[in-house]
Amino acid sequence: MSNTLSGKHRGAIRRGRGELDIDPQQLAEIWLRQQQEGKGLIGGDPARRPRWKHPAPPEPAPWYRHGLASPTHTQRLYEFLAAAPLEVEIGAGDGRFIVAWAQRHPQRHFLAFEVRWKYARRMYARAQKHGLTNLWVSDNDARVVIPEVLPDASVEVFHILMPDPWWKPKHQAKRLLAPWFLSILARKLTPGGILRVETDVKGYPEFVETLAASEPLLALHNPALEARFADAPLTTRQIWCRDHGVPVYRRFFRRRLAASARLTPPKK
Repeated sequence: MSNTLSGKHRGAIRRGRGELDIDPQQLAEIWLRQQQEGKGLIGGDPARRPRWKHPAPPEPAPWYRHGLASPTHTQRLYEFLAAAPLEVEIGAGDGRFIVAWAQRHPQRHFLAFEVRWKYARRMYARAQKHGLTNLWVSDNDARVVIPEVLPDASVEVFHILMPDPWWKPKHQAKRLLAPWFLSILARKLTPGGILRVETDVKGYPEFVETLAASEPLLALHNPALEARFADAPLTTRQIWCRDHGVPVYRRFFRRRLAASARLTPPKK
């Protein structure tokens, strides 16, 4: 896939205010309400998603909607997750990165989450065009699905690339990373597995480092881990940043070594 953008993208990506503004007390209240009420999650519950009017590819297509997939299709997903080393992208956008990455690593399996249906559908179409059999797509909110679907110690890499910072104070509940969710991601990583976070927003790397420092399962940011992704394809936004001289900040956190959990589906 080309690392250049078409004309429609070249001036269309917005930069926001440029630096993350953090209100710790407000965030603490929001995070508590996320856990208790589902505040900020898409619908709060996958069964209440407002956009299920959009069709999903019919089963057995490698597309997963939590709460609506048949038991047989859900079992297909479990088997896919356990069949090869697993990487997960959260907020995959149009799939430019994950589709190209899956092409380069046919021996690995990939699961990509994107809540915006039109982008999820575009990503799925790209994967089908290239005949990929090692990538599943979901338009669920990853924060709802990952705790229930992914076994502990099953993911080798989580990719979170250029997450939306949700600038406005009233929108902070929608921000992806929070202590409770970071704890879930850490549990799902294999011992030695990597959480990879990249952003063009000043203040966001420090925000993520602060969260990670309070998670016992995660080691501190290790810049040496960047070498593993030196040849990684770029996302659409990363290409835009490169072409406009906007710096991208990268953070890599490894799960501390521990005994691996069995790779079995979570209990209902």
